[in-house]
Amino acid sequence: MAHPRPAERRNCAYVGPAPTPPEPLLRNPAYLVTELMKLIRRESANAPSAGEPAERLPVPAALVLACVASDGPLSQRQVSERLRMDPADVVGLVDTLEERGYVERRRDPEDRRRYALDVTEDGRLFLGRCCEAGLRLNQRLFAPLSAEELHQFTDMIVRVLAHHDPRFADLGGAARSPRPDPV
Repeated sequence: MAHPRPAERRNCAYVGPAPTPPEPLLRNPAYLVTELMKLIRRESANAPSAGEPAERLPVPAALVLACVASDGPLSQRQVSERLRMDPADVVGLVDTLEERGYVERRRDPEDRRRYALDVTEDGRLFLGRCCEAGLRLNQRLFAPLSAEELHQFTDMIVRVLAHHDPRFADLGGAARSPRPDPV
């Protein structure tokens, strides 16, 4: 029997309960984080999101929108660097956001050769709906944890990230905010 190609495998639905992973994997934090990421992807794909299916955006596009809304106006290169995304991917995501009317490309007054991205009012409204949907998703995903446990969990994730990535080093108490950013 031929093995399905990766795209075909992605669309497979496994029937019945999955077998318990081998014991060594259950003690491996990297494996557990991978499983958590799979859960987040499944739940976010199945969750009621920011709006009607025609309004939904891929997560990377929502991240670009959040970055521009938070720190804009920004050049596409700045967005690429802040989110650690390939510049070519950012161009496509910005095209999508611009088509939807969520961002505008304007000539950068400091350097007329480049464009500065800025969020539109529609983009801010959409991002607000995304944040609400993200908050509901986080509440469902982390329902087994108390508020204090969720703060501890978030703090531990930030500590690991900060050890490997200086962008997270200055977060300090930001990870302990009462309502973490859902996007």
